[in-house]
Amino acid sequence: MSGSRITIADEDRLDNVHPGDVLREDFLIGSDIPLGEVAAGTGIDYQILDALLAATRAVDAAIDARLTRYLQMSEGFFLRLQNSYDLEEVRRREGAEIDRIVPRVA
Repeated sequence: MSGSRITIADEDRLDNVHPGDVLREDFLIGSDIPLGEVAAGTGIDYQILDALLAATRAVDAAIDARLTRYLQMSEGFFLRLQNSYDLEEVRRREGAEIDRIVPRVA
């Protein structure tokens, strides 16, 4: 494993993309595909979907299972997006502190 590190200034970072952004921008949910139609087709509460699209709610396993089935995606797709989003949020918020952790030698 390489010891090199690339440092990116906060102002140079790309936006952290929430799974709701992907649903809204790539799957066109809420514009071309009405939110009510997705709620009815997935069994996910309308308010939960609305919060997800507003990036104020996280994807959980139940939401992922329903959305991936409805959109014919592989299970875990939206959970992986959520994990990536969450990890990047931690890196942005706590990165300097995490970088000070000394790895344990086996």
